[in-house]
Amino acid sequence: MRYLALLSFILLIAGCAAPMPVPPADPETTWQSRQQDLATVNDWRLNGRLAITRGSEAWHLKVNWRQKPEGYEIFLSGPFGSGVKLVGNPQGVVLHDSEQHAYSAEEPELLLYTHTGVFMPVTGLRYWILGLPDPDKNHTNQTRLDAYGRLAELQQRDWTVRFRDYVAVEQYQLPERLFIRSEDIEVRLVVDDWQVFL
Repeated sequence: MRYLALLSFILLIAGCAAPMPVPPADPETTWQSRQQDLATVNDWRLNGRLAITRGSEAWHLKVNWRQKPEGYEIFLSGPFGSGVKLVGNPQGVVLHDSEQHAYSAEEPELLLYTHTGVFMPVTGLRYWILGLPDPDKNHTNQTRLDAYGRLAELQQRDWTVRFRDYVAVEQYQLPERLFIRSEDIEVRLVVDDWQVFL
């Protein structure tokens, strides 16, 4: 009797589960359409966790990234006391440290590394976070798609980006976990919360 009740419960739960999405007949065509849609996404926020390793050094950071059409604000907290903030736009980037000092540069990667010792590919990450290649840099033909026409792997400049999971946000499928490598640097990003402002 218990067996029948348990079996009935399992069948009921299975019947209520959401159906698995059906892969498209042509992932490449779906990818072309997806790129066009995602290229218009320029107003969003994410909260997540970063694990960055370089040689024998390792950092574990929390990240809050606010992207707007005119630029971005990235707040990183972890081994920097109360944290650092990068504020960037097409003209350049400013780093604000926990002691209210401000430092400016044209590119965020060197600025962040100079003042924190942490290197992460900020410029490319702004696009990889959305599941897109950086449009300002050539990427190789080693791009790999999954069965749903989403990026599974991308090689761009000296970086290899692997997209492990996607999550539905509004009408988009956005990455939830990214593994990024270049020589002795590895960056792992887990997104805990996505918001897209339409």
